[in-house]
Amino acid sequence: MSGTAADGSPVDLYARLPPFGEPEIVHDAIPPGAAILELGAGAGRMTHRLIELGHPVTAVDSSAEMLAHVRGAETVLAAIEGLDLGRRFDCVLLASHLVNVDDDRQRAAFLEACARHVALDGAVVIQRYDPAWAADPQPSDTERDGVRFRLIAPRREGERLHATVEYELAGETWRHGPFTSRILADDELEARLWQAGVIRERWLDEGRSWLVARPAPDLSAVYVEVPEAEPLVGSHRLRWDSAGVTVPAHVTILFPFIDPADLDAEVHAELRRIAASAEPFDAAFRRVGRFPDVVWLAPEPVAAFQGLTEAIAARWPSHPPYGGAFETVIHHLTVADGAPPAVLDTLEAELPLGLPITTRVTDLALVSRVGGAWRGVDRFRLGGGG
Repeated sequence: MSGTAADGSPVDLYARLPPFGEPEIVHDAIPPGAAILELGAGAGRMTHRLIELGHPVTAVDSSAEMLAHVRGAETVLAAIEGLDLGRRFDCVLLASHLVNVDDDRQRAAFLEACARHVALDGAVVIQRYDPAWAADPQPSDTERDGVRFRLIAPRREGERLHATVEYELAGETWRHGPFTSRILADDELEARLWQAGVIRERWLDEGRSWLVARPAPDLSAVYVEVPEAEPLVGSHRLRWDSAGVTVPAHVTILFPFIDPADLDAEVHAELRRIAASAEPFDAAFRRVGRFPDVVWLAPEPVAAFQGLTEAIAARWPSHPPYGGAFETVIHHLTVADGAPPAVLDTLEAELPLGLPITTRVTDLALVSRVGGAWRGVDRFRLGGGG
């Protein structure tokens, strides 16, 4: 059997490659006998060793040719994005630098699949490219366990790494690439994890290439959507705001709000009452604001947004805005959060060219994140109409 997987991985090569200590890293990070959901299992390079170490494994891959080589595991032929097996596992494994895929929406879908399938007391184990190594990658020619690896023409371009890898094994040679990966700094990776519904617990190696994450608490939020801002900010939010993949452009009214499990009929009725007491209003965004690591658009009239926040916070005083972290709440529409300073500087200079943006605020959106995915829960019409 031969062929190439959709990502360019040579099937014959991965069917013959041995593991290089990765299964032991995973094994040492989780309880003995823990059941593992391995996302992107390929031809079982890690799967078979994990089974030897005593772990039942469910191996997921989108390549039937890859999965045909897997033995001793339950196999699932499926894309990771949108995967929903309807059950949870002691450990969800996302290895082989899948988190470094050069597609922000796909990465978010991968991470949400992790959050959707990990048990409440379970672990998500993730591998990534070490950003320190990827800062200045050099061509290399190394050998390990009978396999020769050549990194050819690596090139760093902004946050992206371009390269080709050549493998030599038992006199045969394969090439994978050229490929492009997105390098994630620690802060960005942790923000992407949190947005998907998991929190980094610890690093597993000195090179910070492996980590364990745990399920984050379920959350809810109330915000005002601003669809008119999408043409200007959508691509920037997708790239530089961890929330940009999962929620639309918005002005936060109250976050974090009530545990989604407690969003009962009384909560909905009270939010409806509060919304009905406020009239619809016209809003505009004429100015760009800057926190040290955030570029945002300033809404006007800010008093209208403040009034909504104050009314909801007064009804639920145990849920102050941003958990009470800030003495003064500045309402804003986030465009970029945690981007490199040069990117923030550029956005701060260029975004005003696309302003003003105007919108009619007619309702509040209640959303929740349960099991790693943000979903709309309800809408409440301002003024009580509709």
